[in-house]
Amino acid sequence: MSDQSLAALDSAPGLSRRYLIAAIVGTVLRLLGVALLIVFMLSLVPETPDGRLVAPLAVAVVGTGLYIVFSRRQLRKITRARYPELMAAEALVLLAALFLAVFAMIYVAVSLLDRRAFTEELDAFSSYYFALTVLATVGFGDITPVTTLARSVTMVQMALDLVLIAVLIRVVSTAARKAKERRAPDGSAPHPDAGTPPTH
Repeated sequence: MSDQSLAALDSAPGLSRRYLIAAIVGTVLRLLGVALLIVFMLSLVPETPDGRLVAPLAVAVVGTGLYIVFSRRQLRKITRARYPELMAAEALVLLAALFLAVFAMIYVAVSLLDRRAFTEELDAFSSYYFALTVLATVGFGDITPVTTLARSVTMVQMALDLVLIAVLIRVVSTAARKAKERRAPDGSAPHPDAGTPPTH
């Protein structure tokens, strides 16, 4: 699509509104899709240590690799998006949710390895809940790490939480800002499906 066509779209309120609604609907659907993916990942966790301890660890390792690939993909999408702020908000939510899912799988594995690792045995839901409380630093105290291994993993998450909050937000917001700066003076923007931003 040419720059003139994009400018025409931006000058047509009805078409711009439709693009915005489509972008919002797409964001909601992607968020739901990732939520279902997380539920599926956590459903792979065995409820008892029956020799399938490798399942949560394998999913955590694969999840970490996918997380890195997904992060890079989301940053590229922000730079090409018609609404970079919306895409940046989506990226932050998705990346934070997947980050917590990876640690939830690790916490479950630790709990299955040693039932005394935490003040209560963790299942899929409680492990995600615990990972979220660590990220939020609310410190309810209902679930706490007890053993050295459990405390070590929790400390790693605490350290990476600082990276997630400080670096990820900065990187995503910078990508959104650069995408806005690429917009033409007439307000036109790269098409959402375009491979590269237009040059002027």
